Amino acid sequence: MHRIVSSLAACLLCGLTFAQSYRIAGTILNKKDDSPVAFATVVLANTEQWAVADENGKFEIKNIPRGKNTISVSCLCFVTDTRDILVERDIPNYTIRLSEDNLSLQGVVVTAKENENSATTSRTIDRNTLNHVQMVGISDIAGLLPGGVTTNPSLTSTQRFNLRAEGLTEAGNASFGTAVEVDGARLSNNASFSETRGVATNNIASSNVESVEVISGVPSVEYGDVGAGIVKVNTKKGKTPYVVTFTTNPNIKQVSLSKGLTLGQTRKDRSRGVLNLSAEYTNSFTDRRSPYTSYVRRQLSLTYSNLLNSGLFSTTPLRFSLGASGNLGGWNSESDPDLFLGTYENRKDNSFRGNADFNWLLSKPWITSLEFKGSIVYGDRLSKTRSHYSSAAGVVSLHGKEEGYFVAEDYRSDTQPAIMIPRGYWYNIMYLDDKPLTYKLTLKSNWARKFGAVNNKLKLGTDWTGDGNFGRGEYSEDLATAPTYRTYDYSEVPFMNNLAIFAEDNISIPIGRLSHLNLIAGLRGESTFIKGSAYGTTSSFSPRFNAKWSALEEASRRNHFLKSLSLRASWGIAVKQPSFAMLYPRPNYRDIRVFNPPTASDGTAYYAYYIMPTLPLYNSNLVWQRNKQSEVGLDINLGGNRISLAGYWNRTEKSYIQPNSYIEFSYNYTDQKALESCTIPVDNRIYNIDASGVVTVTDKTGALNPETVAGILRRSLIRRDFADNSISPVDRYGLEWIVDFKKINPINTDIRVDGSWYRYKTVNSNMLAYSPATQTMADGSPYTYVGWYYGGNSIANGSESRLLRTNLTLTTHIPKARMILSMKLESTLLNYSRNLSEKAVGRRTYAIDDRSSFVPSADPEFMDRRRFTVSYPEYYTAYDDPTQVPFLDKFLWAKDHDPTLYNELSKLVVKSSFTYQFAKDYLDPYFSANFSVTKEIGDIASLSFYANNFFRNIGQLWSTRTQRYVSISSYIPAFYYGMTIRIKF
Repeated sequence: MHRIVSSLAACLLCGLTFAQSYRIAGTILNKKDDSPVAFATVVLANTEQWAVADENGKFEIKNIPRGKNTISVSCLCFVTDTRDILVERDIPNYTIRLSEDNLSLQGVVVTAKENENSATTSRTIDRNTLNHVQMVGISDIAGLLPGGVTTNPSLTSTQRFNLRAEGLTEAGNASFGTAVEVDGARLSNNASFSETRGVATNNIASSNVESVEVISGVPSVEYGDVGAGIVKVNTKKGKTPYVVTFTTNPNIKQVSLSKGLTLGQTRKDRSRGVLNLSAEYTNSFTDRRSPYTSYVRRQLSLTYSNLLNSGLFSTTPLRFSLGASGNLGGWNSESDPDLFLGTYENRKDNSFRGNADFNWLLSKPWITSLEFKGSIVYGDRLSKTRSHYSSAAGVVSLHGKEEGYFVAEDYRSDTQPAIMIPRGYWYNIMYLDDKPLTYKLTLKSNWARKFGAVNNKLKLGTDWTGDGNFGRGEYSEDLATAPTYRTYDYSEVPFMNNLAIFAEDNISIPIGRLSHLNLIAGLRGESTFIKGSAYGTTSSFSPRFNAKWSALEEASRRNHFLKSLSLRASWGIAVKQPSFAMLYPRPNYRDIRVFNPPTASDGTAYYAYYIMPTLPLYNSNLVWQRNKQSEVGLDINLGGNRISLAGYWNRTEKSYIQPNSYIEFSYNYTDQKALESCTIPVDNRIYNIDASGVVTVTDKTGALNPETVAGILRRSLIRRDFADNSISPVDRYGLEWIVDFKKINPINTDIRVDGSWYRYKTVNSNMLAYSPATQTMADGSPYTYVGWYYGGNSIANGSESRLLRTNLTLTTHIPKARMILSMKLESTLLNYSRNLSEKAVGRRTYAIDDRSSFVPSADPEFMDRRRFTVSYPEYYTAYDDPTQVPFLDKFLWAKDHDPTLYNELSKLVVKSSFTYQFAKDYLDPYFSANFSVTKEIGDIASLSFYANNFFRNIGQLWSTRTQRYVSISSYIPAFYYGMTIRIKF
């Protein structure tokens, strides 16, 4: 502590005086033949200064402060070189030799790499690893994370990321909070009207990806609209040969071509930059026996990058890149002969991504660099479904959006609220037009300075984001045969815009000669603007802190058994904006048949309907969902054995939910008995209904006078949705570990053991309303009671689970043969889950003596016991009496004193269907072994092959919950294999 205080005091004494500055100039060469490496990036990490080498490998960095620094040189197709450097004078002839990145080198890694300089959990998967696992979809990399489970590649189902969570059924919208970026362009699902889940990654071309960084810990404050980690995808940028890739496996065929072109120099010897081009075609189908229903990805990507370092930018260079990527494809079953003749479904997954990145190195005393980033992502997800219909009688299709009574009529125009479709056979095409757009603009300044031996980096920035949708929603081009639906134009919904300002300070303090302390503190403030919406403006703040103490550094302890030791801790809050499905849910329509006329001789019956619409309810108390993340970590090197541990606790608060309320209304109902006195012949009748629901029968021949039919008044309820926040937190705990054992040099083999322990628990404490729409009162009228349930109207209001997974990976690298082989044994040693029914005070669920009973047993205990169970509302309300009546007391009283009320209230009782509803479920441990091999053929080609579950484990697992065996196929991939050939020229 004394050393820390002394170092900080030295900083204060330095004030704002700056040391003399120097320059570094030099050449980047290919270690193989000393040829220049063009367009390599040179970065001084401590001062955040950089340069880009020209076509001759020359670079220069000016205005470098005196002292120690870390220089890192990277270039596409080469291994990054990082080393410490002492700047005490100008260095005019600094030479760095880079090794070509191929399998002839020692130390090639085909697993996820820990980012050792990061103060939070962050891992990188490089191109060698991606080639080895033959990634087809970006989400395939999830199997490379600690405790990750390999899945067979497929694009026919939606692929998403779900960091530090399990499955999409967990509460808290975990996948929705996992952010995905491609070259800085944020992929967002905020503008979705159909779901509150993470963005689909199917349309990201895999062949053009250079690396993927996964930040599962507490991220920097420059990242907003996030809840559960970030996946950053980086595409190829720089000079490369032509690369042609052919991938095949039983269900996927892929071919791609990429090239990084240098555009030469101008007459004034200025670089014209580099253009990277990539084209990919991928076809994925579900069943190889019928490969007609498939997902197709056709993607073209262009990236232009250059450096301006002359004229105005001679002392303050500006580097920039411009990128554009387009995809044409989607899911299509139009050619599938197994479907009913003439029916099909076609779902587009077209997209456009554009991004711009400008970095201006100013190297001034008050500012180091200025960055501007802009991106736009547009999607076209039009789905087209052609369906076949048949009916022996006429069918009524409803499209009205106004409240009132309407009689079905033969089709005349698209404005009719109720259309009679004649009996027979017909086809109709329904469309769902979804065109989301997301844009983002970011301006960030960086200031890096040394105060004595202390390095300080400060970033200040702001960003402006927007989400909107230009789709039409659901529609049909032929309303004469369309089924019941209502239009809801997405494009009429206002954009959601977000303004953020963030500041972060990163300070590195040396402690003695062997250690240093890295402290990072930041704050992000955001305001969300929804013009023309009742939600208006919402603000939030996200503080985040990271600390890392490098107690022992490897560079100074090469001859010690304890070579390095570092400890880290993080805490932060991340806020996630809502989706349009939450902000703008569709209106509900209650379509009630209020008049049932007799069927005419041509099979038509012109029914009358009462349409009752309800608009979503605005909730002024809605706040944005937030995640509180905490993490501690340990990294240690014991005799060459590297161990990394990370323990985390993520709590989701105010998660988005969509409950409902109920509105009372009444309508006039006329049944066929009321027509018994009508003297007009059935085939001559014309039915009309007025605004009050009174039916009038007219004789279309004019021979008889119109007759009015008497009806009865009925009462009913209609559901009204609204957005809300859960009052119950969702807790996720976990421990992740990676142990990289010291290389076995005689056989050049690495052994890695990684794994994760995960615990999840949630209990819903919201009081939620429910009235069964399918139930009726004893007299056949609509049901008019509403139950209010603690945690919802399910038998369980929560769940818990625990998972323990560990993987053993053996990697053998033969540099002389330019070949690498790996075998991964994946094991799940604990898979536990259980439903919960808990309440803060009192009891929510009771055991019953038998399945037919509605009353609690004398022994109401049910947890860990095999018994049928029952749950009741806390209270109920009636149509004409909003008084909240305690349910269970009234229900038990009615059983003995009011059988009619007892029968009506029993329709609100929820009972379990099985005796094991709340039993603990432990599955047997299960295992799967995967094998991969990659062989390079000189510098012109490489071949990769993999086999998942190559021991063909097809066993069964014992479930303690059901007391039955279940197939292992739901938990491990089926035997699967694939091969990729890459040709370079």
